[in-house]
This record gives sequence, structure tokens and C-alpha cells, in this order.
Amino acid sequence: MTVDTRRSECEEIVRRLWPYIDGKLPESDRERVTRHLEECVACLSHFDFAKAFLEAVHEACPAEKEDEVLRARVLAALADEGFAG
Repeated sequence: MTVDTRRSECEEIVRRLWPYIDGKLPESDRERVTRHLEECVACLSHFDFAKAFLEAVHEACPAEKEDEVLRARVLAALADEGFAG
């Protein structure tokens, strides 16, 4: 495999990392990304960064906490308008 071919393949894999992590790739594409990550240290570092970034965002703003805050705000707004909860 030439350097240009490898670079092109790596660029394609890196573009697919976010959908890969989100589970939004078709199975055949997921398998291709997985195989590539098993062989390519450079792309694996991009994957590790993306995964760590998403985990940090999730920890900084847990969904349950946001849901409860939003729920409380909606219920309060409804109560202000005369709706019983």
C-alpha cells in the first residue's frame, strides 16, 4: 500500500469515527473501521481522543441531571399557567 493510499484510507476512517462511536454506521462500515483501528496506531489515537472527549462531555453534563432540571422547569411553567401536575 502506498503512502498516499494509506493516507487517503486514514482520512476516510477518521471522518467516520464519530458515526462509528455513535453506532450510526452500517455493519459493513463498522467492520472496516474496526479492522483499520486494529492495524493503525495513528487512527487509533484519533479514536481514543474522540472517545475520551465524548466521555468527558457526558460526565460534565449527565443526561439524567439535565432531564430532571428540564422536567422541573416545565412543571413549574405549567403550574404558573394553572395546570396541575
